Amino acid sequence: MLKKSYLIAIFLFCFSLAYSQNRIGSGGNVTIFSDRDPFYLFINGIQYNNQPSKQVRVEQLKDHLYDLQVEFVGRVKSSLSRKGVSILNEDGEFLDLTYLANNIRSNRMRSLTLYAMFPTDNHLPDPRAAQVFAYGRPKQIVDSESEYEYGHETYYGDEMTASEFNAFLKTIDQGGFDNDKLKIASMSTSQVSFSLNQVKDVLKRFSWDEGKLAFAKMAYANCPEKRNYMLLTDQFSFGDSKNKLLDFIKNQPIDSEYLERMSEVELNSLIKLMSQSGFDEDKLKILTTVSGKVAFPVASIRRILKELSWDQGKLSAAQKLYPNCLDKRNYATLLDEFTFLDYKNKFTAFVRNQK
Repeated sequence: MLKKSYLIAIFLFCFSLAYSQNRIGSGGNVTIFSDRDPFYLFINGIQYNNQPSKQVRVEQLKDHLYDLQVEFVGRVKSSLSRKGVSILNEDGEFLDLTYLANNIRSNRMRSLTLYAMFPTDNHLPDPRAAQVFAYGRPKQIVDSESEYEYGHETYYGDEMTASEFNAFLKTIDQGGFDNDKLKIASMSTSQVSFSLNQVKDVLKRFSWDEGKLAFAKMAYANCPEKRNYMLLTDQFSFGDSKNKLLDFIKNQPIDSEYLERMSEVELNSLIKLMSQSGFDEDKLKILTTVSGKVAFPVASIRRILKELSWDQGKLSAAQKLYPNCLDKRNYATLLDEFTFLDYKNKFTAFVRNQK
């Protein structure tokens, strides 16, 4: 009887999952407009519009946090920013957000202000008067809805709704042992996009690190938050399992043409994870998982170097992070993070030899 109920549960979940595949998971959207001055829009340090505009829209944002910044053009240049913007509501639904960029200098409320917020399922009119971009494709204006739907953006699979994901977890719980749970979970990994938090929730269903590691590897390909994947190490009990996951992440290819700047929230999570590791060798292993996949300004690299105890580790980190530094012209200012003259000289020689 128990086996029959188990099989029925799997069948019902597969049916609901197959039904959900008819929907296209488009993610969330952000529109920023100004009633005064044109601007350039940056998301996580990446500039999206080549030409200044009074209205810019970016679509297909996934469920991690974003730092928004507008740079106004004109005789007096200025900028506004908003950090840690979430594209999800409390129910896990994607949102369509609109911000007003208020650049009136005499106004004390000069800010990037939330103007409107709706679930994307409301099917609001598409504001084609704006310059429209697909997330991950900066400086490539979307000219039509057909190009938007069938363009070359990275597709990770459909997102589950909150109710679908809860049904998925309940189905996994029907498996008695980790091996059974892994078989159930593996049915959807090639078809569904899992957020980092969803992967965490699934890992908590497994009793042993072996099953957790197997699922984490399966879910990696369709996770749009690969750059934060190393944060999953806190779900493992043993150091060997954590190292195996970090080695796996390090060896995965970069899947984006554009390297995004890591947001402040994500940077804080990375530094917290490094601080929880005892030795510089362990901290560098964590850093290696993101060093080639995320862009950093010098200010962020300085914070990372401060987490390392010895000059040797700091030099290794500085060398790893240099290629994707957003402001290499300021890299020399990191010299004061080194204690000993020998490593100061090695760092100076490294920077001077870069083209």
